[in-house]
Amino acid sequence: EYLPTLNDYLIQAQKYPNTKLILEIKTHNNSEKNMRAAKVCYEAVKAKDMQDQVEYIAFSYDICKELVRLDPNAMVQYLNGDKAPSTVLADGIKGIDYTSSKLTDAWIKEANELGMTVNVWTVNAESAMLDFMNKGVDLITTDESEKAMKLVGKPFVSVD
Repeated sequence: EYLPTLNDYLIQAQKYPNTKLILEIKTHNNSEKNMRAAKVCYEAVKAKDMQDQVEYIAFSYDICKELVRLDPNAMVQYLNGDKAPSTVLADGIKGIDYTSSKLTDAWIKEANELGMTVNVWTVNAESAMLDFMNKGVDLITTDESEKAMKLVGKPFVSVD
């Protein structure tokens, strides 16, 4: 099976300019490789003039900080769930994207008060989706996208 490259991903996404891309940069085994991965991904996005269409997520805090250094306006969200929103924002990272087991009510409230984006993953039960929506989460990552879209009253659209 053919595995698309980052370039393939970006070329396909250019066909759908209203689609927001979430680009996860995986953690490597050393800091040098992490910084290189952040730079290569950012430069690929910039070369295609897609900075407004792409948001970045990473478990590596160093990758997140490097992306912010490369582009202070980039939407970067930290995934690891081990830092308070105020700490993340102090480093220029504009969002938290934490697993449902690590995202506390206090952190949702703090992030909202700071004007940060809050994403939670992976939430599949309708009751949990509604609970997080009521707590002020901005985005929900789910395996049940049709169910989630119905809850927010928007039609589900699949892009091939």
